[in-house]
Formats: sequence, C-alpha cells, structure tokens
Amino acid sequence: MLDAAAARGYPIKVVLFASEEDTGGDPGPLEDTQDYAATVSDQLTATGPLRAPVLIVTPHAFGLGGKQPRDGRLVPITPALARRLPLAKKAEGNALAGAAMVAVRRLAAAGGHPLPKRIPPAEQNLNGILGRAAAQDGGSLGPGLIAVMLVGTVLLGALLVGVHRRVAREPDRRARPA
Repeated sequence: MLDAAAARGYPIKVVLFASEEDTGGDPGPLEDTQDYAATVSDQLTATGPLRAPVLIVTPHAFGLGGKQPRDGRLVPITPALARRLPLAKKAEGNALAGAAMVAVRRLAAAGGHPLPKRIPPAEQNLNGILGRAAAQDGGSLGPGLIAVMLVGTVLLGALLVGVHRRVAREPDRRARPA
C-alpha cells in the first residue's frame, strides 16, 4: 500500500501503536496521538526536508503531521482529516494495519492522488527494510569478511594466551638480589 501510494505521488510514513509496549512504555503517543504526530514530523523535519505526511495509528485515534504533496507543492496536512478515519476494531497488529490501509487510501485521495482499487501484494524483500539501500551503499559485510574477522579474532586470542603463559613461566628478573 505504501509503495503504491508513493508510486502515485503520495509518499507517507506510517507508525502503528497497539499498546504502551509498542512505545517503550511511554503513554504519550496513545494519550495524545495528534500531538505525538506533530512531534515526530517536527523531529523528522529537523534532520532534513520532510516530503511526506506522518500518520500515527493507535486503537483510539489517528494523528497526522507534516506536509502532503498537492498540485505539485508540499502543503501542511490538515489534522482534521484524521477525525474522519475509521478506527481499528481491535488493539492488535492486523486490525491496526487494516485501519492504516484505509487511512492511507483516503488521505491519498484527499491529497489528489487516488490509489487504484486493487493493489498487488508487495514484493517479498528478504534483505530487510534497508536491503536495497545497504546493497547500494556497500553496507553488506558478506560472509567472507565475517569469516576472516572470526579467524583473526581466534588467532589473536591464541597469541595472547601463548604470551601470557610464557610470561607466567619466566622468573621475574627484577626481583633477584644484586
């Protein structure tokens, strides 16, 4: 859904919180979801230009922050849009994800970027969320480098053990009387 929205010119960042466990024990995102969405979008803007709205989905509320693309420009998103979105029926991942998909579809349409009725399933990404970026950056260590580092560590450990044993066997030459 997120890939389809981005391909249609409506990138969006989505966060799902089912309970305080998902927030690291901080009740803030669940108590004032709109305020938290504004805080997150401000923090993201501080690190660079934010070219997508932020949608926070909780069992009890939605929060919207940031800017949305509209008519070729980035305009502030209206938090009032969140009040018209249907909430999840349960405080669990699948229900929140379903509510988020409905919300993304409606927000994209409201921003002038309607999504197709049928969106094909996302491609399986077995490399993880940063798979493509890591491969492009050369961030993958690869099994060869890991094996070399492991062998080097073992050899260094063996060398240190050998030196320690040799030093322990030699008498202390400084302690001899003159």
